[in-house]
Amino acid sequence: MTRSVARSSYLAAQFPDGVASRAQLLALGISSSTIAQRCRSGGPWKNLLLGQVQLDGRRTGPRQYRRAALLHAGPGAILTGVGGAGLHGVTALPRNGTVHVLVPGDRRVTSRDFVVVTRTSRMPEPVELAGFPVAPMARCLVDAAARTDDADTVRAMLADAVQKGLLRLDDLTDELSEPRRPRTALVRGVTAEILDGVRSAAEAWVRDLVLRSGLPSPAWNVALHARDGRRLGVVDAYWEDVGLAWEIQSLAFHLGPRELARDVEKVGMLASAGVLVLPTMASRLWSDRPAAMAELVDAHARAGAMPAPAVTAGLWRP
Repeated sequence: MTRSVARSSYLAAQFPDGVASRAQLLALGISSSTIAQRCRSGGPWKNLLLGQVQLDGRRTGPRQYRRAALLHAGPGAILTGVGGAGLHGVTALPRNGTVHVLVPGDRRVTSRDFVVVTRTSRMPEPVELAGFPVAPMARCLVDAAARTDDADTVRAMLADAVQKGLLRLDDLTDELSEPRRPRTALVRGVTAEILDGVRSAAEAWVRDLVLRSGLPSPAWNVALHARDGRRLGVVDAYWEDVGLAWEIQSLAFHLGPRELARDVEKVGMLASAGVLVLPTMASRLWSDRPAAMAELVDAHARAGAMPAPAVTAGLWRP
């Protein structure tokens, strides 16, 4: 009977992701020897993690890794970090090969192999996404940021979440206001950039270039409207004193070709309102930085010699 149970479709119904703990299999009456035999090299099962078994010979995918991590961490564990943010819909994420889970502070469980376990006295209320318990978006991003030392990676994650409407800035600042949060200096700095209007890794890096160019600091992510109230568009940077808009064009830091096409249409609308628009490919700021910045300085001078555009400007917020 034990072998019959082990081979039946009953297990597939019990464990939809095809991952079970050894304790769960034993509770079903499957013996230790049967588990060991079926997990041998070439067998139909495999050991995915200490005490966790994948019940088919397919390639292990993200769902199997998540399920094994939750089983390892025990009841009440929830996903956070990069994996949790991905389930919320963020795609600009680093690939670190780990699954990060939160567990109550009194839980005696440690990180192992691909599972990163964080014990916390501040367990958030999880949301269910794709069948998994997941921490709220802000917690996932802050936890993900705490495990990277690269500012552009953090900028890209937060910018993607904000641009897609997945993250409320109030939720992010509330999460960062919690005491005893280790390794949050980087994400706090990036959050300050976002609140200042900088919403992509390219723009944050470019802000430093502008400050070194000798130009006055522009406003970032500015919504421009015609005098009759019509919205003309949002520009990456705007010098209101001279009416110069700067657009940093890059598929890597916008949402896709459709959004890039909208940017081209926006340039025409702004130009018709008297705004001088300078589009710059982000790649040029890497490959030919002196020439690109010289063009910006020249555009600022030309804009200053033109009549003031008939527009109103305000900081854009999602």
